Amino acid sequence: MGATASSFSKSGDYRVSDFTDPSQTNWITAHSEACIMTVPEVRRCWQRYEELGVDKNGSVPKQSLITDHPFSAKLVQQFPVSGDDLVSFQTYCSAVNWLAKSTVNDKLRGLYRTLSRSRLDQEALRGVLSALYPRDPPEDVGRLAGFIVAEIDLKKQGFIDETQFISWMHRLPTETLESLLRFSAPPDGIEEPSSPRGDLPREVASEESMDAQFHLIAMEMAKRKRDWRLLANCLGFLERECRSFEREHKGLEKQVLAILQQWRRGAEELNAAEELQDALRDSGNTDIKNVVFRLSF
Repeated sequence: MGATASSFSKSGDYRVSDFTDPSQTNWITAHSEACIMTVPEVRRCWQRYEELGVDKNGSVPKQSLITDHPFSAKLVQQFPVSGDDLVSFQTYCSAVNWLAKSTVNDKLRGLYRTLSRSRLDQEALRGVLSALYPRDPPEDVGRLAGFIVAEIDLKKQGFIDETQFISWMHRLPTETLESLLRFSAPPDGIEEPSSPRGDLPREVASEESMDAQFHLIAMEMAKRKRDWRLLANCLGFLERECRSFEREHKGLEKQVLAILQQWRRGAEELNAAEELQDALRDSGNTDIKNVVFRLSF
């Protein structure tokens, strides 16, 4: 997010914590005004934020925001913090608002700056790919990083600049790109089980319940015209296998259902629900994951 992130705590040109705190009645409305969010959005953000262990001033340790996602730490690293490494609720709300309402190009700029820090050369890209493919041999990851840089760096600079990165990302179908970058601010009025960091309950689902989930995922992806190949890739299917599914099953809903059923046959029972949730998130379908499992951000 780069320079954008540095202004998160300065939304509205003042610090909310200077004149209110969580014990006061104007805590939610003050943040709504400062962060340009609706009161229901801020209220839901606060419910999520409290689960992270807020202090009396409404701040949490930066480390509490980091999950096991490969890029979680890189994202949280962009947040401005206090001297005690604390993230204010105002910063959190502003970050959520930015992620939900920024344009595609602004999000791509933020993504580039988060991944690259200074510039996205082969070594920086190697680090990104190593996080994505931790089980692959380092030499394979290095070759892939070199190939990607050569493919995108048409100026032969030895690194991918921001303009090249954005242009390359726009080579994806519009629906796919928007799906990858989609982020929703927490909705109001949804009761859900308390779970740290907003993760879904990790429990073994019955065959009947998983079958119902598969049909709902397939139906939602077809309705929203999502790129099913991204989900297939996140579940471990190769491109040639995707082509096979496409030949054998006509229509997006049937294709999604087929890959889910095929994946289920090889998935470990204890980890199946967790793997499916992570695959939906990583393929840009967090909103569908939330619908299927009755949870939101």
